[in-house]
Amino acid sequence: MMNEPSTESGLVQSASEPEIQSRKRFSVIWLIPMIAALIGIWLAVKAIRETGPTITIVFRSAEGLVAGKTEIKYKDVTVGKVETIKLSEDLSQVWVTAAMSPDVAGHLSQDTQFWIVRARVAVGEVSGISTLLSGAYIGMSPGTNGKIVYRFQGQEKPPAISREIEGQQFTLRAEQLGSLDIGSPVYFRQLKVGRVTNVAMAEDGSGVMLEIFIEAPYNDKVKRSSRFYNASGLDLKIEADGVRLDTPSLASFLVGGISFFTSGDLRTSPPVSENHIFTLYDNRDAANAASFSYREYYLLYFDETVRGLSPGAPVEFHGIRIGEVISVRLLFDQDNLNFRIPVLIAIEPDRIELSGKLAISENTVLEKLVQKGLRAQQRTGNLLTGQSYVCLNFIEGTSSQQINYDDVYPVLPTIPNAMEEIAATAKKMVERFNKLPLEETLADIRSAALQVKAMTGSKSLESAISNIDQSFARFKQVAADFDEQTLVRIDELLARGDELLITANSVLGEGAPAVYNLNRLLIELQDAARAVEALADYLERHPNAIVFGKGNQE
Repeated sequence: MMNEPSTESGLVQSASEPEIQSRKRFSVIWLIPMIAALIGIWLAVKAIRETGPTITIVFRSAEGLVAGKTEIKYKDVTVGKVETIKLSEDLSQVWVTAAMSPDVAGHLSQDTQFWIVRARVAVGEVSGISTLLSGAYIGMSPGTNGKIVYRFQGQEKPPAISREIEGQQFTLRAEQLGSLDIGSPVYFRQLKVGRVTNVAMAEDGSGVMLEIFIEAPYNDKVKRSSRFYNASGLDLKIEADGVRLDTPSLASFLVGGISFFTSGDLRTSPPVSENHIFTLYDNRDAANAASFSYREYYLLYFDETVRGLSPGAPVEFHGIRIGEVISVRLLFDQDNLNFRIPVLIAIEPDRIELSGKLAISENTVLEKLVQKGLRAQQRTGNLLTGQSYVCLNFIEGTSSQQINYDDVYPVLPTIPNAMEEIAATAKKMVERFNKLPLEETLADIRSAALQVKAMTGSKSLESAISNIDQSFARFKQVAADFDEQTLVRIDELLARGDELLITANSVLGEGAPAVYNLNRLLIELQDAARAVEALADYLERHPNAIVFGKGNQE
């Protein structure tokens, strides 16, 4: 019994010292969270890569835009979507926040453009009709250079010219805008080659600056010698040359247009740089006149009526225009108590081509021409309108005269017009005929015949004397008839000619029914153009009126 405790203690000691063996083993359960973590990281990276930048576009109005629905498109491909729309703090603008596609993230530079695409109806152009059913969207024109930005100023209208169109930009300066506006066409030889892209006031307020874009390859036709002019509406003129009507197209008649031409050889004329500034003239005549920049001014004094002669009337030499009338005034000479009519003309020497060598000084050329008989004369250019012009021509048999340099401008000698010449010639004939001593001559012949009769007493001589008396009596009667009837008929013919001119002027003069009706027609055409413009503006603000009508705008 004494050995039992020791045995139990040995068992206890052997049981309290177990042998532990370690095993290296990986549990499959840990794969699940690791795979989930990798998927999460991959989804996050993918989301980051597929999510483009968020930008803010500022508009004046959010008409037609819907948060979470309105898309941003480029070439009809969706590149973004509007997320939120809210007002600015001062309530003057609308802030549109949009999420963009990463494909265009590198093109969000300072020159990137955004605008709201709606249905627009204008003369010669209709766009955005698809938005009547699908709703408005925001158009985009990607930038080409510059640093990346995330805030943009939206435009209310789409750009007039897409950046993909090749061409060249130019600037025109005009005194007033007239009927021109953004989108107005630009013509070359009546072919549309561009349009107006921007209109702004000049910095000094002295005029209007218009930016135009000429598409390739027509931009090469613009040279330094090119002249631009306003071709808007109807260009109707009644002058000494007749009636002229000019308009490029119906679109330019309604909304305005610009035309240009280039003088000289297009192949040898030097080109112009981008944004070169040209002058926009009021009409083609003004543009043509600008081609002859050098002018020489002369005064003409007429003693007869100058009815029908007005500023702008042509000055011609052998039917070729070499200048124009600048002013027609009435001058009262207080010293001599008489009236004079000074007519100021401008001659453009560049219109005259030269040949040969000049043997005398240029300053004395005109003096030599005047000495050879060069005179100025007023002539009627159009019998229906009564318009006159100034004709320079060489007149034979005129007295020698010189240019008078004592006045403000050099004074060229003049001669009366054709009607005045006829009247003056008839008057001289009558005066010469009246001065003939017809009665004295007849008396001398009768006295001589009586003396011969007294000496001879011949009956044949008496018969001859009687015949002579009868012949002279008849001659005297013919002279009396010419003085009393023929001259009166000449005066009546001249008076009827004056009445005919007065009648023609009354028909086509100021206040005449024909001119009044023509003015009314032009006014009605202008009213019609304004109505079309108002309709286009209303359809631009309410495009769904085409489908639902004007009364259902809700």
